[in-house]
Amino acid sequence: MLQNGDQPCDRRHAVMTTRAQRDLFRRALRRARQECGLSQRGLGRAIGRTHGAVWQWEQGRGAPDPATVARLEELLRLEPNALAQLLGYVPSPETGPMVSVVEAVDADPRLGESERELLTAVYRWLVRHRSVKAEKPRT
Repeated sequence: MLQNGDQPCDRRHAVMTTRAQRDLFRRALRRARQECGLSQRGLGRAIGRTHGAVWQWEQGRGAPDPATVARLEELLRLEPNALAQLLGYVPSPETGPMVSVVEAVDADPRLGESERELLTAVYRWLVRHRSVKAEKPRT
């Protein structure tokens, strides 16, 4: 079951993307398209999709399937996997393993926005509580 903006980007493959991933992707896609001097219609034609599909991706309302992302990267002269990493299709070599609980919660595509906020709030409360407890002198 999909919640809070999480949706399969391609129903045939049911790849899940989060709202945050789509937001990063949409910004990068738009910037790369504009730097190449392409319109949404031109980009859509070049990859065999409609300008409406490109518009939806740039609005963060969906994401292309992994094969289309690879075509976009090639056409827009981007590094291989530059866009795929933003959507979570391939791991990011720069970040390596998760470095914090908050990042792990943010990156989990199974969580809805309210679940992310709750888990983050609980984690931060635990950290504060632990810090206060550690500061108290033992008697």
